[in-house]
Amino acid sequence: MTNFLRRLFSRSATRETTRAEAPVGYKGYTITPEPEKVPGGWRVVGTISKEIAGARRVHQFGRADTSPDRDAIVALTVAKAQRIIDEQADRIFDDA
Repeated sequence: MTNFLRRLFSRSATRETTRAEAPVGYKGYTITPEPEKVPGGWRVVGTISKEIAGARRVHQFGRADTSPDRDAIVALTVAKAQRIIDEQADRIFDDA
């Protein structure tokens, strides 16, 4: 079980990657969906970025949500990122 969870939430270099989707602007932030291929479909992975005080800040995120439909996971990634922005705003960059 532990190995399963580690693989699920890992952003290791060995994961299968695909092209990032076109960035989406939202309230001054840039959301870039980067769906991750997993067994049975795609997983929510992306970045939220914003220029603050002349420096580009980036927050990477991933969720356990999956779907066999890549377009659906891209839409869900954008929705999840918008929720993160609405709830946390610039605090998402505090740990970066």
